[in-house]
Formats: sequence, C-alpha cells, structure tokens
Amino acid sequence: MLFSQVAGQEEIKRSLINSINNNQVSHCYLFEGPEGMGKYELALLFAQSLFCLNFHDEPCNECKNCIKVNSLNHPDLHIINEEGKGIKREDIDDLISSIYKKPYEADIKVYIIKDAHLMTPQAANTFLKTLEEPPGDAVMILMTVNSNLLLPTIVSRCHVHKFRSVSKETIMASLKDFDGQTAELAAYYSKGILNKALNIVQGKDDILKKREEIIKIFDRIINNDSEIIYELENYFDDEKDNIDSIIEIMTIWIRDIMYVQNNLENLVINKDYIDLLKLHGKRMKANSDLIEFMQNISDDIKSNVNYKLAIDNMLLKIQEDFK
Repeated sequence: MLFSQVAGQEEIKRSLINSINNNQVSHCYLFEGPEGMGKYELALLFAQSLFCLNFHDEPCNECKNCIKVNSLNHPDLHIINEEGKGIKREDIDDLISSIYKKPYEADIKVYIIKDAHLMTPQAANTFLKTLEEPPGDAVMILMTVNSNLLLPTIVSRCHVHKFRSVSKETIMASLKDFDGQTAELAAYYSKGILNKALNIVQGKDDILKKREEIIKIFDRIINNDSEIIYELENYFDDEKDNIDSIIEIMTIWIRDIMYVQNNLENLVINKDYIDLLKLHGKRMKANSDLIEFMQNISDDIKSNVNYKLAIDNMLLKIQEDFK
C-alpha cells in the first residue's frame, strides 16, 4: 500500500512521512479515533515505510522488507492484541522481553498494539516502565478509540495523532467504482468513516437495509391510528439495542421532509425516496419541532428513562405532527 492510496488523514500522513525523511521518528505513537477510521492500516503502512530500504515519501513495495511486511511475515514486526480481546500483564512481559533484544533483520523493531485501552491496570503500569526507558531501536504504535481510557502518563509519552472524519467528497471519490446513488448514501450514513462506507456499498453493513425498513415503518405510523403504536411495541422492544440508529434514521428522514417542504431537494439525503418524501411533506405540520423532539427522546433513552414510555411518546408525537 501507499500513503497516496489512503483516503483522508492528510495531516497525519504528512507528519509520518516527514518524521522518516527528517530522521525524527518518535519511539512511541498513539493513533486515536473511532473504529473503522483506518488506524490499523496506517500503522502497518508506517511500519512498512520504516522498514523500507528505498523509502522516498512512499514505501517502494519491492524490497525484501516491504514484501515481508505486506505479507505480515517480517520478524521485526510485532502485532500485539491482534484479536482485540484484551492485554494482560503477561502480554506486556512478552513485549518487554522482545523489545530489549536486537532486531532480527532490520535496524529497528516495530510494535503495533491494537486497542491499547484494553490493557489491565497491571499491564498498563508495566508498559509505562518501558516507555520511561525505551530502547533506541524500537518504535511502538498504540491504537485506541479514546486516549482518555489510557493512563495519562502513557499518553504524555506518546506522539498523539487524532484521526478525523473523512469528508463526504473524499469518501465519494474512494467509492467511484460503485453505483453513484449507493455511494452517496454510504458516504452520508458512514459518518465520515471510510471503512464503514466500503462495508455499506459492499453489503457487509446493513444500514441501508435498516433504512428501508425504518422508512416503511415511519410510513405506517403516519398512515394509521394510534393502534399501530401497540402493534409496533414488539418491534421496538426487539430493536432496543439498535434504537440510536433507528432514531437517527428517522431524524434524517424528517429532516429530508423539511427540505422538500422548503424546496431544497438538492439537500435531501434519501433521494431515492423523493416521491414518498413529497407525500409526507404535504402532511407534515409547518414549523414542526419534531427533530428537536427526536433528539430529546434519544437523550431520555440514554438517561435510562422508561424505554416503552419514551417510544410511545415518540410515535404519538410523529402521528400528531402528520395529522
């Protein structure tokens, strides 16, 4: 892989490249960001670049080190907690035993620690001692969804890179080989996470299928009397773990309806349902506060209020604003 093939994270990529070119590579890095942001892929690419015998802004992908890293067979590349199940004291003891040994083939050793926040307290304290006196021929790359979950003393000894959401335009450009409408929906529903967008267009993430399901349910809610609320009780009870996503999809739908009402169809996300949006737009009350209400319901559920009551209130409010 090449840095130019990684979508987004331009500042991070340039910083990593410059650190190699200027011989200013730190002994420990921390890659922070949500799952699916490409932290692991960029960590591997950085490791490959450090090992590459012909690096010039990009790894050559041809030298023996590049070939071995690409196949994850380089003896000086160590991936800790590959399954993301947790890091115990014994795992860090093994790391320490390895880190103070000389590299097998390269001039350095690289350690990628996935989900570093899953270190037990004992493991974290042991690892901290390694950071206090790091060997000169080792580079460590820690990955986490949130640096606040790590010991502050560990974070303070790392060069921190915060992974940002990728723009919709960048994601769209990366999905140019897929159907345009699906790619646009994926770019929006991925929330700026490229891997999620790829999973959506490849059918590995069912968010668009869930979207179709929720739009049909929304249509049923506004086209029936209050009895529909009781019919849907089992559905919402079964989907309790997915309620955040359901409310978000409904909120996006409501927002699209408002755009249609105000002749702003170019801003609509669910363009493939434009005819249904127009029908709903004819029925929705002007100046509705439904979006704000949906946010309040979401907050209430997160605050552990009565779930059934919150859902009933949400469905009744939707019906009220579409009478």
